[in-house]
This record gives sequence, C-alpha cells and structure tokens, in this order.
Amino acid sequence: MDNMGGSAPPPPPPPPDGGMGGMGGGPGSFAPMALGDILSKAFELYRDNAAKLIQLIAVVVVPLALVQAFLVRVVVKPCEATEVKTFEDLSKLVDRCTGGFGRSLLIGALSYFVAVLIQQLILGALTHGAAGALVGRPVDVSSSYRYALSRLGGLFLLALLIGLVVGAGFFLLIIGALIFAVFLSMATPAFIIEHKGVTESMSRSWNLVSGSWWHVFGVIVVASIIAGVVSGILTAIAGSSNFFLYWIFSTIGLLLTAPFVALVGVVLYVDLRARREGLDAAKLQAELDQPA
Repeated sequence: MDNMGGSAPPPPPPPPDGGMGGMGGGPGSFAPMALGDILSKAFELYRDNAAKLIQLIAVVVVPLALVQAFLVRVVVKPCEATEVKTFEDLSKLVDRCTGGFGRSLLIGALSYFVAVLIQQLILGALTHGAAGALVGRPVDVSSSYRYALSRLGGLFLLALLIGLVVGAGFFLLIIGALIFAVFLSMATPAFIIEHKGVTESMSRSWNLVSGSWWHVFGVIVVASIIAGVVSGILTAIAGSSNFFLYWIFSTIGLLLTAPFVALVGVVLYVDLRARREGLDAAKLQAELDQPA
C-alpha cells in the first residue's frame, strides 16, 4: 500500500547455488543428495572434465601398464610355459623364475609397496582434481600431482593403516572387513581436502559415515558395479586369446572408470558433510586453497 507507483516491488534474487543442485543449511550450502543424485552429479562432472581427468590418470597408468605388460610377457609367460610334473620340477621352476624363495619374497614385498605408492599417488591426484571440479575449477593435471606428491608419505601410511584395520575385520568374519571398509572410505578425501593427519582422517571418515552407513554402502556398491560393467564389456570385446588387445582394452577400461569412481567418492564425501555440517562452496574452496 505504500508503493507510490501502484505495482508490487520485484521479488528478491534467489540465493546462490552451492553447485550441487540445491540448497542445504544456508546460502551457498550443498544440498544432501540421494544415491541417484550423487551418481548424476558425478556423471555431470565427468562429462565436463573427461579429457583432463583421463589425462590425469593416463600419465601414470599407461607407462606403468607398458612395464607390467612387458614383465608378464617376457618374464612370467616363459616360466608358466615350462612343464611341471614333480615337486622337484616345481622347485627348479621357482628358482629359475624368481632366483630363490627369499628373493621371491623380497621382490613381492617391493612390488606391493611400489604398487600401493602408485595407487595412492593416482588416488590423491584424482581426489584433488575432482574436488576442484566440484567447485567449478578446471582440472589441472600438474597441480593435482604436485599436491599428491607433497603428501604421498601420508597417503601411503593411510593406505597401510586402512588395510590393517580392514584386514583385522576378517577376524570378525568377512562382514567385519566390509563394515570397516565403508566406515573408512572417506579417509582419503578428508586427508586431501581438509588437510588432516593420517589417523585424524580415519577418525573423520568414521564420524562422517556414522549414521549414514547404508547410504554410503549403497553409493559405493552401485558405483563399483557401473565401473565393473564398463571394464567387463571392454575386456570381453578384446577377448583373452590376444594378450596385446586384452592389455589395451583393460587399460582403457581403467582410464575410463577410475576418474568416475573418484568423482563419486568426492561427491559422496561432500554430501556427508552437507548432511552433518551444512557445508558450503566457499568453505570447500577455502579448504582446497590451503597449502599442503
């Protein structure tokens, strides 16, 4: 009635969107999402950043896969082709292919630690790049790897501790290992994004998942099934008779699926924080901007 022009005043502008399709606890907050929403957001981020995300993993995976293929083809295959009829033949085969039992254990242990290091380096870089994409930043391959390298020791220790905890869960039957694995599934995003310590990241993951275990389990299972189906189709196309084709298609499957799985993990982590803390985009960006 106080409007002199006789027309209603324009409505206020809508609050800013937090970047995940809705509002949460306040302006700019991320909205809690259902399973389908998380997968849709991950697909959207994947579509918009596919080239860089695939490049991010390819710079490490492709050279590594070439070395692995060479070792399998040149070193392992000739040994496998050797005819073994007695335990003595088997002992000679092991000695010839590994240089003795002690050397075999040493090679196996070194291979395991190198594999964990490389896996954690890729996971750390993917998590950093995916978190940046979530707040609208372009995926920077070199920056993501520089950050992951700067925290590689912690990532390695984190993987070992999680492995020990999950392994201990097997003493409580397989279901115990599964429960622990889900509770600790957010440890790497907490370590990378929030810059927490190793044990602190594990505690953080446990607290975030508490009360949402089935939600987290469902997202992880569905994302793993999607990745497994894509990889399975590609390897089935290649067949198992041609080693070279099988290696190419299995590597392509890894390049296509690993970024998606990492994106799902980051979106799920942000979803859990939105549910518990009303996380907003500004806070997430500030965390990403912190020095390593």
